[in-house]
Amino acid sequence: MSLTTDRSHLDGLVMFLTVAEYRGFRAAARHLGITPSAVSQAIRNLEERVGAPLFSRTTRSVRLTEAGERLHAHARPAVDMLTAGLDAASGLGGEITGRLRMNVPRPTLPLLVNRLLPDFLDAHPNVELELVGEDRPIDIVEEGFDAGIRLGNFVQIDMVAVWLTPPERFVVVGAPALFQKHGRPSSPYDLQDFRCILLRQSVRALDHWRFVVDGERITVGVAGPLVINDVEACIRSALRGVGLFQLPHSLVMSHLESGDLQTVLEPYCEEVPGLSLYYPSRSQSLPKLRAFVDFATQRMRREFRPDDYLPNPVSCK
Repeated sequence: MSLTTDRSHLDGLVMFLTVAEYRGFRAAARHLGITPSAVSQAIRNLEERVGAPLFSRTTRSVRLTEAGERLHAHARPAVDMLTAGLDAASGLGGEITGRLRMNVPRPTLPLLVNRLLPDFLDAHPNVELELVGEDRPIDIVEEGFDAGIRLGNFVQIDMVAVWLTPPERFVVVGAPALFQKHGRPSSPYDLQDFRCILLRQSVRALDHWRFVVDGERITVGVAGPLVINDVEACIRSALRGVGLFQLPHSLVMSHLESGDLQTVLEPYCEEVPGLSLYYPSRSQSLPKLRAFVDFATQRMRREFRPDDYLPNPVSCK
């Protein structure tokens, strides 16, 4: 097997991926610290080798062509693997530096910010932390993330998983005005007669809620006048008295403490695993990831408090 290659080929691929990520030649040039003309020339040379245009360019946007999409699908994982290998090798020196990309559920972002920032960035000033809020399940390797955070029972297979938060209950909440008007359900099966708010995830709405009755897990079909693909908007709708909503207890602790929301069906609430941080096993040696895991496990494993999701927490320690 020959290991010789023209360095310009690799440089061209790096510039190609940077243009694709930043959606522009000037933005890519600024990120790489070179001139826009150098980026343009590298892309032209790469297009000549490929034999097809890689970008569709207008005065307002730069988009991948079909050929560009195909090259990107193969080049991104390959460059990520090379980068991971170099990071792992240089990681023996223990320098904590570089961009750390994390994919997390959108509702979890305030919790991470309150418990981890700015202290983590102050402790590691050479790390650029990128938190991407996303609710759909993804392949973190395929989409270029170093790690992900999800509920424990939704972690991808073939990953190293690190427990972050304690288990908690999935509760059903509603506004006091809603209960005054429609009463309260006394068993999970009563929900079929109540207005419910449904959370849409990916292509379907979560229209079956889970409970525990006499030690057995059951699911109950629910319906309602509102379906939203954002947890925060669902909470706000519940506060307005639109309907009942089921979600992790920690997300509404502050509203329950203030009395703006109340729980029902408490004896039937199911306990679910807490959040887990997960990453490919090959990434364990990356100093930036090790530093984040160590810091996060120290800060995230305490019990939840009502201020965890508020804009101005009393204390993040």
